[in-house]
Amino acid sequence: MPSSGSLGGQALVEGVFMRSPSGAAAAVRLPDGKIRARRLSIPLLASSGSIWEKPVFRGAAALIDSLRLGLAALNWSAETADGKKSGGGTVSTLIAMLLAVAIFSWLPLRLSQWVFPGAGSGGQFLVHLAAGLLRMLFFFLYIVGISLLPDVRRLFAYHGAEHQVIHAWEDGESDLARGGAAKSPVHPRCGTSFLLYVMVITILFYTVVDSAVVAFLRISPGPLVRVLYHLPLVPLVMGLSYEVLKAADRRIETSAAARLLSAPGMMLQRLTTRPADPSMLEVAAVAAGLALNGESPAGSDVEVVEC
Repeated sequence: MPSSGSLGGQALVEGVFMRSPSGAAAAVRLPDGKIRARRLSIPLLASSGSIWEKPVFRGAAALIDSLRLGLAALNWSAETADGKKSGGGTVSTLIAMLLAVAIFSWLPLRLSQWVFPGAGSGGQFLVHLAAGLLRMLFFFLYIVGISLLPDVRRLFAYHGAEHQVIHAWEDGESDLARGGAAKSPVHPRCGTSFLLYVMVITILFYTVVDSAVVAFLRISPGPLVRVLYHLPLVPLVMGLSYEVLKAADRRIETSAAARLLSAPGMMLQRLTTRPADPSMLEVAAVAAGLALNGESPAGSDVEVVEC
């Protein structure tokens, strides 16, 4: 999720996706040990109109574009890593999204309304505080649970490779793979940190929204109804969260408040990243090179395929 003049990305199946203001690319380690890379390009919402350059709106646009590019890279990496087309990818994605809504949105609201039944407009903060704490607990348990799987641990190592190479680039290293070996696998501008910001800001934002709804309708909507009108507001919540993350990232070297804001996400990254081995760093460096300047590292055995 890069901001202006930055490099960001995500872990893939046996690979890494990177995005910069110059472009986007994914690289994957093949079963035979070679690296296959691909430049990615889609029409960007952030480039479609001036409103998407405004605060909050620019965050929503950047996140939607990042999600679209990331999903395209993830699907390609899954197909490339096992050498065959993945069937039912769209259906699997939809099922995963529905499960995420149920577990991280509907269920926390349902349980919090059960704890605080009949809460009026003045009690919505308690409802959303409880829901937010449950959402964080479920997310933590989910991360801990999947981290026990060998394939996920390998994915987390590629997540670490992404961050280590980004650190090397930010420090001006000429050899990103070699330079990244000594870098930390955690990074303050990570999507993990962003998710925590979203969870906290969700508590405050939906408290205001639901308090207004309860005051206007004189009833407390059930969790399913709340989810239905919460979902269209998600881009706005994510846009606000993006602005907070961007502001904290700009001031992290000089502001104690910014470092405090970043600390929970950095701690959570201890679960979602692992130090990468040299072969993973090489993959991440290839993706970074293609995203930044359209070139793969000198001497690397890389096959670049067309979109």
